[in-house]
Amino acid sequence: MTDPDHDLEQALAALRPRAPSAALTARLARDLDASASRRGVIIAWSAGLATLAAVFAAAFAFLSFTAEPAAPAYRLVRADQSPADLQFFRPVQLVDGSFVRPVRVRWDDTTRWEDPRTNTRMINYRPHDQLALLNLETN
Repeated sequence: MTDPDHDLEQALAALRPRAPSAALTARLARDLDASASRRGVIIAWSAGLATLAAVFAAAFAFLSFTAEPAAPAYRLVRADQSPADLQFFRPVQLVDGSFVRPVRVRWDDTTRWEDPRTNTRMINYRPHDQLALLNLETN
């Protein structure tokens, strides 16, 4: 063959490994048994420490848990609406020549809520302010 590596490949394919000596086999068995027993001790200690850490974490989680207070259960106690306050302004003339009178209306809505369990109160105060234009008809 013209391939220079062909002879080398044939030589390597013909090689067969020798059987290990009895001393080497005994020494390997002794080393593997020693590390396996030592590995078992390490695994046992690691498992024990992990279990202990999990017990402490669970105890900390359960013992430090504080229950959230129940949400307030407000009920409507009172709703008030103040009388409307009307303010009339002098008439103004618009671009189209018509006259309007600006009027402002103000009033307040107040609702009171109470939670009898905790004796808490909430007051919702809403002021209203509206401006309107009233058409004035002149003859």
